[in-house]
Parts: sequence; structure tokens; C-alpha cells
Amino acid sequence: MSDAQINSLDGYLPALPGDLEASKVQFESSDYRHQAYSQWQYSYSQFEAVRQVVSHRINPKKIITDSEARARSSEQKESVVNSLNEWLNCQDSAWQPLRDELIAVLSHLQKTGKEARLFLDTDHSQLRRLPWQEWDLFKYRFPQAEVAVRLQSSRTRIQPIRQYSQVKVLALIGNSEGINTQFDEEVIQALEKKNAQVTFLKQPTREELSQALRDENGYHLFIFSGHSCSNPDGTIGKIELNNTQDAISIEEFKSSFGIAIKQGLQLAIFNSCDGLGLAHQLAELGLPRSIVMREPIPDEVAVKFLKYFFEEFSNNKSLFHSIHFSRERLIESGFEKSYPGVSWLPTLCVQEVTLSSNSLIWQDFIKPKALLQAWIKPLGITASLALVTIFASIFYQILVDKPQYLTPQKIENQISQGEKLLISSNVNPAKKAGILDYNNRDYRGAINNFIRALNENPNDPETLIYLNNAIIQEKVKTNTGKKVEIGVSVPIGSEPNVSQEILRGVAQAQTEINCGLEEVYQAISELQTQFNCTKGFINETFLLVTIADDEYDPKVAEKVAEAFVNNQNILGVIGHYSSDMTLKAGEIYDKHRLVAISPTSTSVSLSNFSRYVFRTVPSDRMAAQQLFEYMRQQLGQDAKVAVAYVSGNAYSESLSNEFEELLYPNSFVQKCDLSSRVFSAADCVEKAKDQGAEVLLLVPATDESLTKAIGIINNTNGDLQLLGGDSVYSFRTLKDAGEEAFNGNLTIAIPWHRRPDSEFSQQAQRFWKGSVNWRTATSYDATKAIIKALIESRGNLSRIQLYQKLSSPNFFAQGAEGEIYFESSNDVKSTKSVLVVVKNNGEDNMFEIIKLNGF
Repeated sequence: MSDAQINSLDGYLPALPGDLEASKVQFESSDYRHQAYSQWQYSYSQFEAVRQVVSHRINPKKIITDSEARARSSEQKESVVNSLNEWLNCQDSAWQPLRDELIAVLSHLQKTGKEARLFLDTDHSQLRRLPWQEWDLFKYRFPQAEVAVRLQSSRTRIQPIRQYSQVKVLALIGNSEGINTQFDEEVIQALEKKNAQVTFLKQPTREELSQALRDENGYHLFIFSGHSCSNPDGTIGKIELNNTQDAISIEEFKSSFGIAIKQGLQLAIFNSCDGLGLAHQLAELGLPRSIVMREPIPDEVAVKFLKYFFEEFSNNKSLFHSIHFSRERLIESGFEKSYPGVSWLPTLCVQEVTLSSNSLIWQDFIKPKALLQAWIKPLGITASLALVTIFASIFYQILVDKPQYLTPQKIENQISQGEKLLISSNVNPAKKAGILDYNNRDYRGAINNFIRALNENPNDPETLIYLNNAIIQEKVKTNTGKKVEIGVSVPIGSEPNVSQEILRGVAQAQTEINCGLEEVYQAISELQTQFNCTKGFINETFLLVTIADDEYDPKVAEKVAEAFVNNQNILGVIGHYSSDMTLKAGEIYDKHRLVAISPTSTSVSLSNFSRYVFRTVPSDRMAAQQLFEYMRQQLGQDAKVAVAYVSGNAYSESLSNEFEELLYPNSFVQKCDLSSRVFSAADCVEKAKDQGAEVLLLVPATDESLTKAIGIINNTNGDLQLLGGDSVYSFRTLKDAGEEAFNGNLTIAIPWHRRPDSEFSQQAQRFWKGSVNWRTATSYDATKAIIKALIESRGNLSRIQLYQKLSSPNFFAQGAEGEIYFESSNDVKSTKSVLVVVKNNGEDNMFEIIKLNGF
């Protein structure tokens, strides 16, 4: 996969190294692996409740008791899980490269709060039945990932969803001999309370079913409860309409189902036994999605699944989330203890062409009201991942809308003072309501809703900035205060967590100067909906912050800079995150004489870059010096070093070049380019060792390159001393590579590390309900510097006055850990960086980052 494709999160992965067909044969040829599922399947089938739902067809002879079946199926369930993980986790198998790619993409989705949807493409019936969610990679590291079975279809177009005033449901209650479908009916009937129109067919004749499917108004959902079965190869499925007829195949109703699909049928749910064949046949007819059970399912479990599913789905949770949640609820309800493996059974099957769609939600079926149209679809669920073609080729595709070019009109969609939602993770109804109020200029309503939103989610900096802004706008509206504006640009679209870290520093400083941190804390904690601040930082003037998302894209950063300079109300800017973005946008700020202070750009190229671009973070030269001094003390200055960096990235090249200049000539024995099309973490480590490297310096730049660096860490086995730039300082490093980082004594140079006795750290800990990191501290410093310069302007609030105050040799501001001074180069005056190291805290093998003594 090309690096460009990884960065845009959109593209295909060609056939991976290794013989996946051989891997399949390996799975099938092993007696242990081949028999594990069959043995579990047999023991599971001996439960009384399972035999009861199939007894009218096969009338199996009882062989073992339920207690015996439970003991055996529990043991054999574990064997299935062990064999699956043994196969998929084998370091020498063809799965390892795919596993590395999955970690890269799933880590990004998990970090950005986006939904991970995985699609399994295989025509092998047993592999379709395997519980892929039990793979350790999914179960423990990425537990929110949901796997669907992708079914081949000759159809190339999905019918668009027809929206009506209600969700239209056709519910077929078939032959219920030996099972109780009354509870299914009650669950389905309850959907009418969720704006559904339900049509019931109870044990219909063939003609009645055909007529219903051909209804010219169509249906959104088809739900079947009763008896069903599939051929062993999973290609043909049958349902039993009533107790007077034999099972009928979907093929027999091919024309009627085809019409229903053309008229907008989007989802079929077979709350019945062994429905993979049903899903296969309906996909052939063009049905986009179906939910079936892999095996016969006890009646009580089937109805609970239906109940749990619709509790989520009818409340506008995505289809993938609803399936995932329902499976978890089955486990929590104790059904796994009663029927080990039963939570594996619910299976989502999709057509290939549905990969390009967002995950379906209930509201998609309902024609929205004009005023609410922008608010009805849940936010933040915009990505999907496809794990496809196990035996031919494997590719993944993440569907994220990333603009190729942003017109001035479109860039406004990425700039907000409170009228738009930019960060889509951890959204709650109060925040949505506050944004709607702000957009409608109901600032008092926005204040109340933003306070409620922060009470529920206190560490959301976007909401805190919006609360401040709503308070200011209310004061301006009522002529009780004035405002002064600054902008902040962060890479929300690419790095939402980093963006929130930066915004916390901005929001904390803004809140301190506008209303007081303690006053706002109390208002949020006690839900003081009539809260009103009267502080202001000078002459009843309050600081308003405009947030922009530059997406970690140079072209977007330019557009953001142009929007800021064209808004004459904005007197200064905090940003951008990366050195590349700051250098690109800085040209525009310099040309138009607008001050920008970057709290996170460390490239040495920014020293003396522009009169108008400052920074509150030390340059890479200081980080390199600290890392080199540590290496010299540990291994000597002639130690052989390998580096993993991102070629062409200003920050990554800056730190690696500064470090190389401190070494003896030719001491850099191996360089791994994290942006290479043929990058391999294992190869990087192996080549470094072959060249005699004792030290490996990691300098990733983006979230994607951090994922590759984490892959390197996981391949080192403690054989190399690991050093890292500040981009390695991430919770993901601990989560995904904590043990190997500890074994490699990973030591990272960062600009700041919290001190327990620091007033800033204590206030931040209390307010945000957790510790903050260096990005928050340096962003706080940048905001405090602008505030202090505005205060010293003594009412002459202008861009030129702000610049003159900041560039004065006598200027200083009180920051997170002392006074902030700027040198003539516009760099912050700082003596050195801080070194931190990964340690095992001894509690459940958990890892943490602590300051290294003496550095």
C-alpha cells in the first residue's frame, strides 16, 4: 500500500507477502484446528434448548445432559479460540503483515473515535462460521471492532433508501412449532413506539407472502421469526412459512424478493436458525444487508438478541454498533455461561457494494424535518475498514471524506466559534443542543447546554471554549462586555486526540482570564445554569477563541491561514501543530503581518523563519542534545545508531539531522523511512541489528507513522536502546507496545513534564479530571503570552500592537512552569528539554511514562 494511500486513509492493499492459500490449508489440515469448531458445534447442538428448535426437522437422539454439554462446549469453545489465535498470531504465517496493517488502521480509528467496520471475504463455509471477534487483536486491543461477512453478488448497484414519515417493517412469523414467537412479536410491535409502521404476516400462505413482498410502497426492514436452515456449504437457505408446508427456499420467491429489494428493502433479519444460506441468496438478489444466526439458536437467546438489537438500532445507533452491543449484552445476561459460544452466532452479512456506505442507522429511513436535518445522524461514525479476500488478495478501505481542494466557502465549514461541531468523539445531546442554540444566537440557551455537556464530559476542551464564547457573545448582545478574538488551528481531521490536548491549554487559559477557572469549575460541577461571569481581562473585555481544523494538510493549513488573516477581528493565532503546517501557513501570516504562536512545532527551520511566527516550545536542537547526552552516558558517544524517520517531514528530518550532527561520522548505520511504500517494521529492526546498531531513534510525524514506529518497537525484543522524539509521547505507545518499550528502555525527549507540586499541573488535574501532557502546557503558554501582550496594549487592541508587545526584548508572561521569554529568533527561551522513560508500574503489568532523574 502506498504511503499516500495510508495518509489519505483511502485505497487498496495489493496481495500481501506470503501464501494465504497455504495458510488456509494449514488451518484445515491440522486435526486440532480442523476439529475444534466441529467438536464445539456438536456439543453445542446437544443442549436441550438447541435440540428443541431443530427437533421438528431432525429429531436428534439425546446423547448427553445439559450439564455435560455445557462442560464440553465450554472446553471446546476455548479450543476454538486457541486454535484461531494460534493460526492468526503465528509470526511466520502470512497473517503477520496483515496484522501489522490492521493495527495501523484500527489504532487510527480507535484514536479518532470512529467506527471500525471489518469485512471478511471468503467463500469457505467453515471460515464464515468462525468467531473472528475472538481474535486477540480484536478482543483485547480493539474491542469495538465488528466483523461482517461480505457476500459476492452479481448486482452492482444498491437501491437508494426511500424515506417515509415512518420506518416500514414487514414481519413474518413462520412455523413456530417447538418455539415461542410471541415474545418476538412483542419486540417487533414495540417498534411502533419508535415511529415504525409494522405489517405482520403470521404463518402466511405462499400467495400472501408473495403479495406482501410486491407491495408497491415497499419496506425498509424484513424480519423473520420461526424455523429456518441452510445447506452445509452455506449457499442455500430455507424458511418454514407455516406448520402445514415444508421449508421453502428463497429461490422459490426470487421474483418477489427481487421486487421488494428494488423498492427499497435495505435489511433482512432472520431471528432463526442457521441462516447463512438465506443471507447468501438474498445478497445474490441485491439485498444490501442481512442479519442471520450461524447455528441453531435457543429460543430465549434469539428473542433477547432481537430485543437488545432494536433497543440500540431504533435509537439511532449504527447497524455495526447495534450488532456489537447486542452480542455483549448476551454475554452480560449470562447466556454464554448457559450456552458457551452462543454469542458468536449473530452475524451481519453485507454485499460488496455496501462497503462504500456509511453504517446504516434507523433515522436513514425517515424523511427528516428541514430544521433538524443536520442533527439527526450520529456524529463521528464516518469510517469503515474492509478485511477482504482471505485466499486471493487482501485490501482495506477506510471511507473518510478528505477534501482535495477547499474553496473559501468550504473552509468555513471547518472553522467554528460554537456554531459547528468539529470534534465528533464523546458527543452528548447537551453539546449538540448548545451548538444549535449558538447557531440560532440563543446564547443563554447555549450557555446552559454547554454547562450540562461539560458536567457529563468535563475534559472536552471544545465545549469549554464554546461555553466561554457563548458567555462573551451574550455580553456583547446585552452591551455588558466587549470581545477580542484569536484563532487556534489544530489537526482535528487527522489527529483529534492531539487537537484536544492543544485545545485544553487554550481553553484553560481562556477560562482563567474570562471568568476564573474555579468559578467555571463550580458552575459545571453544580450545574449552575444561571452562571454568569463578570471578570474579563481588561476593561470588561473578554477573550473569544475561533477554532479551525487544518486536518494536518498543508493546503488546508494555507486556507485556514487565509481565512484568519481575512477576518480582521482575529488579532493573533495559536498554531499550527506540525512544523510543516506552521512553515506553510507562516508564509501567509508573515505576508499579512498576523502574529502566530506555535505551541508544538519544533523544527530548527522555524528559528528566525518570520518576524510574526513565534513558538513556546524548544527546538529539536535541544531535544537532540538531551538524547545524545543520555546515550553518551549509557553507551558512549561512538555508539552505532539506526533511525526511523519520515523523509520530507520538517520535524522528523530536523530532529534526526540534529542528532546525527552530534555523532561521530558514519555512526548512523541504518535509516528506515517510515513513509516508504515497502516499509516493514521487522525488516527495519533486522537491518539495524545486522549493521551493528545499538540504539534506535524513533522520529515519526503523523498518526500513521507513529503506528509504524510502534510496530518497530514491538519487533525489537529489548535488543536495542530506544530513543524517541516528542511524537512518540502518546498513550498509544504504552497501550500497543508498552512491554517492548519498557524492555527497550524507551527514552523520549519532550518539552515539559508535569510536576506534582506545580500549581498549573494541580489546577489542570482538578479541572480536566486527569493529567495533562506537554502539548497542553505549551498551548497554555502560547495563549497566556497573547493575553499578556493584549493586556499590555492597554486598550489599543490591534494586530500590530500585539506584535510589538510580543517582540519587545522586555516582554515576558507567566506560563505553566515559570516565566515565558522570547529570543530574537522568536524561539522560546529554554535551557533544555525533559527526558522521560517508560516504566512498569507493577500493577497488572501496566506501563507509564515518568521523568528520568538527572535529565
